[in-house]
Amino acid sequence: MKKWQEERNYRRIYNEAGEVIANTITVDGVDVEVAEGVYLAYSQADRRERYVREEQFSGKILSLEQMAEDDLLSDYVGAETAPSAEEEALEWQAQSLAERKEMLLLAMLSLNDADRELINALFFDGASTRDYAARIGITQRAVIKRRDRILRDLKKYFENFSN
Repeated sequence: MKKWQEERNYRRIYNEAGEVIANTITVDGVDVEVAEGVYLAYSQADRRERYVREEQFSGKILSLEQMAEDDLLSDYVGAETAPSAEEEALEWQAQSLAERKEMLLLAMLSLNDADRELINALFFDGASTRDYAARIGITQRAVIKRRDRILRDLKKYFENFSN
């Protein structure tokens, strides 16, 4: 293992089959599980930082002109203003459980009664689409279509809520 791999504060956790089961970033000594996109952004920033450090230690002079010639400038411009992966992870954790519950409650209340009943049955009561379809007398395919439509609507609701 290379020295930088031992010192990095981000890791992927694999199961026995070699599949990624978690992405973690260590923040203030605490392992925080993060989404794939956050992990990739964080690891890319780390690689970029290592590259710059290696260029500095190799005796090369770093300049904007050289970076532009090497077509690296677009990767670096504005990087300082973007929030770091650590800041994103901490911000996500800071959002309290009560706020998330409130957001979920408001989203559920935005649904009509039939849609809310379907979501409750499938996601909170653990019913299968087949069982729910039989219970209300429609086809399983109809339940799946309704579920997918409702989930799209909820996704839009959450996107609007967060903006």
